[in-house]
Amino acid sequence: MAKQTVEIVTEASTQDAAALFRRAMRVSWFSENITGAGTVFDEPRGSVFDNLNQDPPDFAVVAVLGGRGAEIQKSAVHMYVWDRRGRREIRLGVARNLGALGFKAKNKIRRFVAALEEIDPSAKYTGL
Repeated sequence: MAKQTVEIVTEASTQDAAALFRRAMRVSWFSENITGAGTVFDEPRGSVFDNLNQDPPDFAVVAVLGGRGAEIQKSAVHMYVWDRRGRREIRLGVARNLGALGFKAKNKIRRFVAALEEIDPSAKYTGL
């Protein structure tokens, strides 16, 4: 994952967080349907060392943000969620290709955090 992460503690459910993440990471209808530069959601790639993780996330997703079809311009926003009995710990990070500056990804993360705060005003976050 990325060097700089955003960490969030919220009472919102994992399902609500996932729905907000999906909505926040989407790009415009035009970009998705006409230019082919839409967002693709996938599971994070694993490692043979993953089974050594003593605290694996309960939910994980990667949103690959399109770069007008050019691989070198794409960024990926990773979201990992841990369910901690009445609260969720969410960790977000950005991985980007050589030609991607990461501005789009950072704006999408801000959009996600703002949407999460709307449904859970008690949400706390760091790293933004």
